[in-house]
Amino acid sequence: MDDISRLLAESRKLEDLSIVWNPRMRETSELSVNLSAIFGRCRDQPLKLKKAAVKNLFTNDDGTCPQYYDTDYVEEITVFNSISGIGDSGASPFIDGPMRKLGPPLPRLKHLRGDRPWNGMAEVLTNTSQLEKLYMPSPQSGPPREFNANRIRDSLVEAVTQHHGLTLRHLLLPSRWLLSSEHIKQVTRRCPNLEQLGFAATPHDFMGIKSELQFLPKLKVLRLLEYPYSNPLSEQWHDYESFDDAECVDTFVDGIEPGQLPRWIDFGDGPVYEIERIESPEEPDRRIRVKRRNHDAVKDIDLWKLDSFDI
Repeated sequence: MDDISRLLAESRKLEDLSIVWNPRMRETSELSVNLSAIFGRCRDQPLKLKKAAVKNLFTNDDGTCPQYYDTDYVEEITVFNSISGIGDSGASPFIDGPMRKLGPPLPRLKHLRGDRPWNGMAEVLTNTSQLEKLYMPSPQSGPPREFNANRIRDSLVEAVTQHHGLTLRHLLLPSRWLLSSEHIKQVTRRCPNLEQLGFAATPHDFMGIKSELQFLPKLKVLRLLEYPYSNPLSEQWHDYESFDDAECVDTFVDGIEPGQLPRWIDFGDGPVYEIERIESPEEPDRRIRVKRRNHDAVKDIDLWKLDSFDI
């Protein structure tokens, strides 16, 4: 550990640091990581990191984590499987401190990515004002349902839209948070510069975003996520209007000005649709072309690419 601490302390130009621990340590509550042993030599001269990422961290909170890096430089933070999360039973008491106590306000924070909200996350978002990208992916196997999930959702959506609405460009909310029509309006009315947006909603509430697209002139990607605690979306669409996926996109684009439509639309568990504006003298009445695409076509677009647990 001393070699790692010395290496970090002597890496004065280090700007991007990612550390992944064995997931067994967290699964078995194996308390074998000592942050002071790893970063202790950085205390006198904190690292000037721009990007920091941790995964599978399980350690005792000694209250020193914010002293290891200069918060004035941090632009991007990623945290996976390293926080117990709001409303948990307290059976995992060790990790919560280091990432919950991110230190003073992070004036340059632009990119935040994590799998679970933590106590103090809303405060972190309230104390910063330039966030551009927030990604909260959910595990494919079905995420744990949080205690007081609706309260957590409401406070985080409020913090994000109220304090970062004008700067936010990418927003991926957890699939376990079902947004109502009022939540959707809150996002669309406060975040006019959104380019990529993904959230879970019922088909009825999702279709309601059609009237809100006028407030999102820069939107290029729109994803409807599969809510894990209800019937599959394909069944919900059928119950809603007896739709198959092709009818979903036809109904969605109907009546919307081509200039207000995003380029990519994902209806959850089916294919992705690409919408192209066309101007053809041979087809003067046809203003858009809708193409059915597989997910390989969008794998490099951030809202899909970063909807994972890779760091």
